[in-house]
Amino acid sequence: MRKIIFTIGFWWLVCIIIAAQPAAFIDVTGKWQVVGGEIQLPTVPADGTTATKKQIAGLKEQFLHSVFVFRADHNFDYNIAIDELKIQKAHWRFNASNNRYEIQEWADKDKNNSFLMEIEVKREGDKTFFVLPLDDDLPKEFSVKLEVVKIIELSVTNPTAKETL
Repeated sequence: MRKIIFTIGFWWLVCIIIAAQPAAFIDVTGKWQVVGGEIQLPTVPADGTTATKKQIAGLKEQFLHSVFVFRADHNFDYNIAIDELKIQKAHWRFNASNNRYEIQEWADKDKNNSFLMEIEVKREGDKTFFVLPLDDDLPKEFSVKLEVVKIIELSVTNPTAKETL
């Protein structure tokens, strides 16, 4: 009877330890080109202007041509044609508690607030996606899930790899 109780206790403990392991860290160091994705933006009402419809279509198009750069020294750039969304010389770090990469101004790198962007990395089969969680105060119809492909490997020994941004 002791052997059975010991065996059950042992496997129970093993299960708890396995379940408590943090999510796997996915190395994102490198230059990532967006090649597709799902971008949900507000629906333009039927009476919306043609200019508004073109702006939303243009915004989606710019997301689909953007580039994320995660350097080994934790420098981060997000290159997009829309100046208001472009991020240069920022800092990135991985937060294991929510499984997200946090992007913030370099001056705020030691603080736990004022994030410019958060990125959740997901693998689905052989594809990699960057999901950009949006603020809770935005309508639920907003969502950004970008399929990305690593185009340049950046390492500590080769931090620039002849990047062209």
